[in-house]
Amino acid sequence: EIARAVTFTGSWSVLLHSAGYHSAHTHPKGWISSALYLITPPDNAAPAGHLALGMAPPELQLDLPAYRTIAPKPVRLVLFPSTLWHGTMPFAAAPGASAERMSVAFDVGAMA
Repeated sequence: EIARAVTFTGSWSVLLHSAGYHSAHTHPKGWISSALYLITPPDNAAPAGHLALGMAPPELQLDLPAYRTIAPKPVRLVLFPSTLWHGTMPFAAAPGASAERMSVAFDVGAMA
């Protein structure tokens, strides 16, 4: 049964402040990864604050741009293959203001 073959391989929460971002990475222990946005920054010009899918990390020097970006919106759940490069783009706050993005995430993978 598939219900017995899969498990959560990790879960976490992330709070980013203005100019915060995640470098492109993968999750090798998962099959499906997620991002559930709880708090999102004020609207910035795209792709600021977006989840970038398919963008390789700069240190690999592959020059692979994101093939899709997804805007963070409160209670938006994004699911994607764990082995897909993904990261987030920096976002900004208005001068003198603060901005935050809070998300929770999990990976689902095979049971050991």
